[in-house]
Amino acid sequence: MYDYKSVNEVWALIPARSGSKRLKNKNLKKIKNLSLVARAIINCKKSIKINRIFLSTNSKKIKIEGLKYGAEVPFLRSTKNSQDKSNDFDVIKEFLYKISKIEKKIPHYIIFIRPTTPIRDSILIDKAIKKFQGLKNYDSLVSVHEMNEPVHKKFYIENNKLKPAIEKLTLDQANNPSRNFKKSYTANGYLDLIKTKNVILKKNYLGKNCYPFITKSAIDIDDQKDFELAKFFITSKYLNV
Repeated sequence: MYDYKSVNEVWALIPARSGSKRLKNKNLKKIKNLSLVARAIINCKKSIKINRIFLSTNSKKIKIEGLKYGAEVPFLRSTKNSQDKSNDFDVIKEFLYKISKIEKKIPHYIIFIRPTTPIRDSILIDKAIKKFQGLKNYDSLVSVHEMNEPVHKKFYIENNKLKPAIEKLTLDQANNPSRNFKKSYTANGYLDLIKTKNVILKKNYLGKNCYPFITKSAIDIDDQKDFELAKFFITSKYLNV
């Protein structure tokens, strides 16, 4: 049971577990002397709309890094919700439950800031928050960017046979020119904004109505190649991040 009052605030939650498989110690890897966790915290501290910054981690090392840069880490995340297959909903649900027990309050809004998308503008964070707070009939806001081609043109391989990713399409239909389909967008990890009442009352993460916050293409670090690409852009003279 939750025991809390809801306050009209925006709290950042930065998910940073240990145990990444494709890129070891991913969240603590450094670019220009700053770890990915540190960069996420600094992004949030620059925001004028974020009231508090929390770090959700199962690692004592990551906790120390978070505290060093000014995040609050009142508890460690459970092992159950720190697995490869753990989802965002369970991470946020655990956070809200535990923090409500400690502080007897939770915020109206949570902004989910993933360290693995390190090229991020705090001005855009504030723009997204302002937009979401002014919307009616929306449960969430998710950053997206346009895909290089419609999702209808994607395929997968099963038993050495090419299959349309959209199963209702035939091979010929999926092979149509891109201009025959609507633009497609992909969630890019730049930011998610949710209303906490959805997690508690409706027991879901994004709800039924999600607002698409369109950004430029964002790098989401999953492996060494992604990390090197992000490092290239961050260390270039064209970016000041």
